[in-house]
Amino acid sequence: MSHNALFVDAIRAQPKELALAHFALARDLQRARLAEWMPGETVAVVAMGASSHSGNAFVAVLAEAGFRAVNLTASDVLLAADGFQPADHYVVVSESGRSPETIEAARGLTVGRRIGISNFPEAQIGEVIDAPLGLGGFNDSPVYTIGYTATLLAYALLLDRLAIVPAGPEVEQISAIVEGALNAFDSIAESVSRFVGEADAIDVIGRGTSFASAAETALLIREGLRIPSGSYETFQYLHGPMESAAPGTVLIIFGDGRELTVPDAVVDSGVRVILVTAAPESAIPSAGHANLTIVPLDPSLDGFVRPIVEIVFSQLLLAHAMGRKPFPIEEFIYEQHDTKVEEMGVGREA
Repeated sequence: MSHNALFVDAIRAQPKELALAHFALARDLQRARLAEWMPGETVAVVAMGASSHSGNAFVAVLAEAGFRAVNLTASDVLLAADGFQPADHYVVVSESGRSPETIEAARGLTVGRRIGISNFPEAQIGEVIDAPLGLGGFNDSPVYTIGYTATLLAYALLLDRLAIVPAGPEVEQISAIVEGALNAFDSIAESVSRFVGEADAIDVIGRGTSFASAAETALLIREGLRIPSGSYETFQYLHGPMESAAPGTVLIIFGDGRELTVPDAVVDSGVRVILVTAAPESAIPSAGHANLTIVPLDPSLDGFVRPIVEIVFSQLLLAHAMGRKPFPIEEFIYEQHDTKVEEMGVGREA
C-alpha cells in the first residue's frame, strides 16, 4: 500500500493507470449490489482532503441532472447527533482507505447504503462500507495525482451503472484523452511555471465541476510548492476575496462563463492570470494582454472528463514549477500522525 511514486512519474503513468482503474471499477460495479437512488432522495459524498475536493464535481454533475447531492467533510459528520443521517445514500471516498475521519464517519452511516471508493478497499475502509469500488491498487505520489483522477473516473462509471448520468464515449477513451492532455499542456505549463513558482500568493477559482479543479489545484500548490493559495467558487471570489490580489499574485481560473471577464479587473494591476477555458479567444475581452495566458480546452469535454483534463494541466504546472524550488515535492515539512490509521498489509490485486 504505497504512496511513494515520484510526482512526475505518477503524472506520466496516468494513461496506463486509468485504464487499469477503469477495468477494476467496471469489475466491481458488475459485482456490486447497489440500492436504487430514487428521485427526491439525497446522496452525500463523505471524504477528506483531495477526495473531498473531488466531491465538488460529483455534486455538480448530479445537480445538473436534477438529483440532490451534498459534499460532506467527514470530520463535520462526526459532530452530528448520534443516529443522524444527513443523506439517503453515501459515497464514502478514501484513496488510501486509511483516513480515520472518513472511516469513523462511515461507521455511523446507514448500513446497506454506503458505497466506498478507494485505491485500497481491503484496508480499514472496507470495514465500514457495503459496496467497495476499487481503483486498482496503484502506487501514487505523496501529493496525490492518479488517485484524484481515478476517483473522478469512478464517479462517472458509478452514475452510469445507476442509470442516472450516462458516462458517454469520452469516459471509455479517458486514457487516450489524458495522454493527449499531457502532450498538449506540457509546453504551456512549463512557460507559466516560471512566474507561478515565484508567486507570493495564488488564487484559484472555478464553478460547477471546475470548482473541484480549483480546490484541488490550490491544495496541490500549498502541498507541493509551499505557496499560500486559496480556492473559491467564481462568484464568491468576486464578493471580496479578490481584493487581496496584487503584483506578486497569480490567479488561475477554470471556466467558460463569468470567468472570461474576471481577468479584466486585475491584469492591469500586475496580477498574472492563467485562464483554462474551452471558450474561443474572441469571447475573452483581455485576450492578448501580457499578463493573461490562455490554456485552451477541447469544447467537447464535459461531465467528469473535463475536471480530469483540467487537473492534468495543474499537475504539469506543479511539476515544472518544482524545478524552481530547492526542495523535492515528495518531502513534507509537517508530519501528522493522526491523518492515517496504521497501514495493513494489502496491495494490488492480480
